[in-house]
Amino acid sequence: MKGLTGTSSLLRTSLVACGVLLTGIAPAQLDSLRRVAGALPNDTSRLPVLTEMLRHTVFTRPDTALVIAADYLAIAGRSGDPVEIGKAHNYAGMCRTVQGRPAKALNEYLLALRSFEQGDDPWYTAMAHNNVAAIYKDERRNEDALVEFNKALVGFQEVGDTVWIANVRNNLANVHYDHGELDSAVYHYERAVAILSGKGQDAFAAQVRMNLGNALYVKGDLEAGLARMKEARDQHPIGEDGSYRANILNALGHLEGLHGDRDSALAHIREGMRIAGEVGAATALADGEEFLADIYEHWGQADSALVHYKHMKARRDSLLNAERSAQIADMQVRYETEQKDVELAQNKAVLERRSLTIKAVAIGAGLLLLVALLVYRAYRLKRRGEHELARKNAIIEEQLREKELLLREIHHRVKNNLQVVSSLLSIQSRGITDGKAREAVQDSRQRVKSMALIHQDLYRDGDLTGVPMHDYTERLVSGLVNNYGKDDSVRVVIDVQDISLDVDTAVPIGLILNELITNALKYAWPDGRTGTLTVSLKEQDGRLVLRVADDGVGMPAAEAPAKGSGFGLNMVRTFSGKLKAEWEVEGPPGTQVVLQIGKYELAR
Repeated sequence: MKGLTGTSSLLRTSLVACGVLLTGIAPAQLDSLRRVAGALPNDTSRLPVLTEMLRHTVFTRPDTALVIAADYLAIAGRSGDPVEIGKAHNYAGMCRTVQGRPAKALNEYLLALRSFEQGDDPWYTAMAHNNVAAIYKDERRNEDALVEFNKALVGFQEVGDTVWIANVRNNLANVHYDHGELDSAVYHYERAVAILSGKGQDAFAAQVRMNLGNALYVKGDLEAGLARMKEARDQHPIGEDGSYRANILNALGHLEGLHGDRDSALAHIREGMRIAGEVGAATALADGEEFLADIYEHWGQADSALVHYKHMKARRDSLLNAERSAQIADMQVRYETEQKDVELAQNKAVLERRSLTIKAVAIGAGLLLLVALLVYRAYRLKRRGEHELARKNAIIEEQLREKELLLREIHHRVKNNLQVVSSLLSIQSRGITDGKAREAVQDSRQRVKSMALIHQDLYRDGDLTGVPMHDYTERLVSGLVNNYGKDDSVRVVIDVQDISLDVDTAVPIGLILNELITNALKYAWPDGRTGTLTVSLKEQDGRLVLRVADDGVGMPAAEAPAKGSGFGLNMVRTFSGKLKAEWEVEGPPGTQVVLQIGKYELAR
């Protein structure tokens, strides 16, 4: 069948990858996240921030992401949580995949799989099988890839994740296609299209539908393949992912040309090449030239076919040269990195030998000095008496005053730095046109302000060891109500015991309060309704009981905060775990969140 090679080539370049589309992140934003992570204790409370940093760097800055993944693994290892350990290995595997190091990526994915199995987490276990299979497929180990993809499919079917079921079916179809098993490929493509279309995933569904059309054509059913291609064109959202739309239009035009519809074929391929040129999709441009050459040859116009074949050859050669240049540059970087690693190892060995020598000399000198000091001290103790004790007491008091002053200055600077971060987030939000993105930045700004209030209290008050929770809660609630313009519509009831908490307890409680109160102000009283917000914090039976309640519209049980998946609620769950808190959600009517905090420290 004429044109078979061109269509097969298009299928390989347009197969849908099972991954998450992520955007890059500006250096200033990454630095801001680093500062937020640095302000948190070096424990699992940092993991949500590290996750956010990884999501935005793993596909664009894999070397940076690999360092972040190592920090994630260190914290997860100390926590002993096998699921968190598995996530760290999975992120490292993604970094290695982007770097083009499949062997190291496979090792990380296998470690992740083992950890997820130990943690008895079926979703992450299925995801790890999928990632292992993807490496096997790239390495042309098709039988191994089929085994792992099928394990992933069974896992996602057990947990009921239909979108991931479609992802895995598409991947299975790709493997069957490469293996020449076209009936199996068509079966899985059709199942994936049905799931994605039913879920409203039109862009992804259109891409899989294009794969299905290619497979039907290669199988010999040109009519069915052409019909699926037209469906893919109609389903793909205009203006979304130009490179895939260019691939769909090119493939549709090719099949139309083989079917004899000349005008439509040329129009679709030229439109696809125009879009490819706009988005810089060099491979799609080369495919367009190849398809034009193929259909002109099919129509018996050898001169036109030769012209487009030459254009295609020039574009493919350009792509090959660019790939070779990139490979050479990558190999040079890897060689230089390995050489530096060797030099660093050699220098480290030399430094260690020198350090041992210095330590031995220092220990000997220290022992001699210690003996001399002991003799001298024994002599001086006889003569110092009460005068020496008084002098030491004076020194200790002076040091205490200096430390208190230093601690006050530290809290002052932390407060100022957090205010700078809050101001930067405010400035950044003004330039964001997307409502959800602007809301996320404003939420992050409010979280920073909640931490700044704690350091402001420590700096202003005479007691540097604790945070007076009644005053802090009043200021936090007042600021949030004012920020959301609810001063006139929401009555606030503060019932907080007059206690002071240690900073390590006050910070997570402040962030939890910020999230719960923010959720109430956003969703409890829609359409300008009025209501009452109650915030309570008291010690009861050896536990600290935190309660945030509203008399608003309430929420269904399926949307309860404990089941949410947003960044803020993930952070609440993380800090609740750190505080060993048990929490429950009551309502409707209204919504009441109660946390029974078992791990907390009062200020001394």
